Amino acid sequence: METWMKLVNSLLTVTVKVHQFVHLYLRTQSSTQSINQLMSIHDRAKSFCSSLLENIVNPKSKNGPIVTLTYAQSLDGRISGHHGKQLALSCEESFVMTHRLRTLHDGILVGIGTLLNDNPRLTARLLGPDELESTISQPRPIILDSQLRFPLSSKVLLQSKTNGYKSPLIFTSYEHDSDKRKLLEQEGAVVIPIETNKNGQLSVPHVLSILCLPPFSIRRLMVEGGAKIIKSFLKSNVVDLLIVTIAPVFVGANGILAIDENSTNSQIEEEVNDDLPKLVNVKYEQFGRDIVLASYVLS
Repeated sequence: METWMKLVNSLLTVTVKVHQFVHLYLRTQSSTQSINQLMSIHDRAKSFCSSLLENIVNPKSKNGPIVTLTYAQSLDGRISGHHGKQLALSCEESFVMTHRLRTLHDGILVGIGTLLNDNPRLTARLLGPDELESTISQPRPIILDSQLRFPLSSKVLLQSKTNGYKSPLIFTSYEHDSDKRKLLEQEGAVVIPIETNKNGQLSVPHVLSILCLPPFSIRRLMVEGGAKIIKSFLKSNVVDLLIVTIAPVFVGANGILAIDENSTNSQIEEEVNDDLPKLVNVKYEQFGRDIVLASYVLS
């Protein structure tokens, strides 16, 4: 009987301890959830983005700015639809994060394909309740356009005349349409011709070296795509910070991959594996339904 009572008392003690642990755990979880609820999405985005950039002191590009490469993709690695059709991949919360990231950069760079397909504004608009677009320093739009296909009706050009935003910089080849250049410059754009390689592509390191100089003085550059730009910047080994927003959707085989399939087949991997970017200090953060991966990039 005495042994039985000891066993009962022991079980009661264990039960009490388990109850105390569960109660403490639930209180901790409740406190964590309360903190997250009190911390607005704008505060979370600001904290997340600022902490990533403050750790970068020296850019990988010796004569260029700190480079943040960022884009949104589906679960199957697509960044746009068939023939580059724009897709609404990011949710509102991750859009807030992206716009906060824009406020921390001096310039936003895209390729001409993205400009023609999406006609983006490349500004920071989804700001906190106590912030206005007109009160922050908006990044300068930068377009890589070797054939000078830049449309006069683009938002980045029109807004620079009507809302006081910075004029777009357009990098192109020397073999461009001089009449088109005059029209663009008359509308306020800054056209910068540079040398191209044998494939007619603009040199990423050359672009970065120009951006760092006055009167542009770009110290932090945010690169937003599209696919050719993503590949070019990774191949040039100038990316300091990689931020990828992963949306829980599938696009399908007709969508455009962020990274060209040809660059990941076995033959290519064997040849250039040592040159593939290596990620360190990888972080994950959930914004709404999306998962945001952030990592520093080693040579």
